[in-house]
Amino acid sequence: MRLGLRSYNPLVWALEAFGVLPAPLVVAFWGMESSRALIAAVELGLFDALLDRPRTAAALAADLGYDESGVEALLDALNGFGYLKRRDGVYSLRRSAKRWLTTRARFSMVRPFGLFGVLWGELDDIEERVRSGGARDFHADRTPEFWRRYEIGLGEAARLTASSIARSVKLDSPPARLLDVGGGHGAFTAAFCERHPGLTATVLDLPGAAAVGRELTAARGLTDRVTYVEGDLTADDWGSGYDVVLVFNVLHVLTPEKAADAVAKAHSALVPGGTLAIVDAVHAEGRRGDVGAVAGGSELLFYVINGTRAYPEATILEWVRSAGFENVRRKRLLAMPEALITARKADGDA
Repeated sequence: MRLGLRSYNPLVWALEAFGVLPAPLVVAFWGMESSRALIAAVELGLFDALLDRPRTAAALAADLGYDESGVEALLDALNGFGYLKRRDGVYSLRRSAKRWLTTRARFSMVRPFGLFGVLWGELDDIEERVRSGGARDFHADRTPEFWRRYEIGLGEAARLTASSIARSVKLDSPPARLLDVGGGHGAFTAAFCERHPGLTATVLDLPGAAAVGRELTAARGLTDRVTYVEGDLTADDWGSGYDVVLVFNVLHVLTPEKAADAVAKAHSALVPGGTLAIVDAVHAEGRRGDVGAVAGGSELLFYVINGTRAYPEATILEWVRSAGFENVRRKRLLAMPEALITARKADGDA
């Protein structure tokens, strides 16, 4: 996939096809504006307000108590970027905005936008990061508000694939105990609990993540089945006796050495015959060696915020095999640009 901007002008299509359109300028400038306008509009509640009824900028500003000129400028931007209709000064939602950008939509993606706002600020120093390098801890010294935005955003995104992943992890028998490492929001744990009624689960995560996760788990009605343990997955013991260990979207925040160690810890935490499931963004090259926009964007994001990378799938598979797992399988997730890797601890392993 390659990112770009859509135009309704056939002349622009022709210019782009012949390489005459200065596409880097278009993406750099208007792509920046498009992303930030969407984040702002969601934060300000504009899409929800227009779902109630179409309105002029003046009426919307008056209803929400915002500056009229500012509202009109943002609405015009959203109209230009294809999210709103504008007829005789009255703004209304286009289909994509109704489907994704209102809190009442069945497939609402509003809650992750708090996370996007956080990440926007984290990309301010790309140039210095590339010049100087070095690792840093994205999760250190964060406020409760950060953790709320972060975990809710991650959890909402996880809902897109959680149920299908739970179905895809094949188990020889119904599991009794599950460990979700770094799964603070609890969306994946909830999907496994829903699929396996007799399952109880432990979520190991940092204190800020666990605090939000407990609230989300209570809202799902799973407090009696899910326990949170506060800790650092790289330093603290994971316990033992689990039938399933989930390591979802964790490896890319670790150095290669710590990632390999995490896989080994998963092996120790499992009962003989237990199952490891890993989900992670992977560095996957195209047929000619190109990296897609999603994979390339993940590479950059993880490097900037942690000094780490989206690791090659072959590298993750080697970590799994080196830890002593057998029956190693991988599956590409269609809904998300990630891979699901499952493996089994041998029956004779202690």
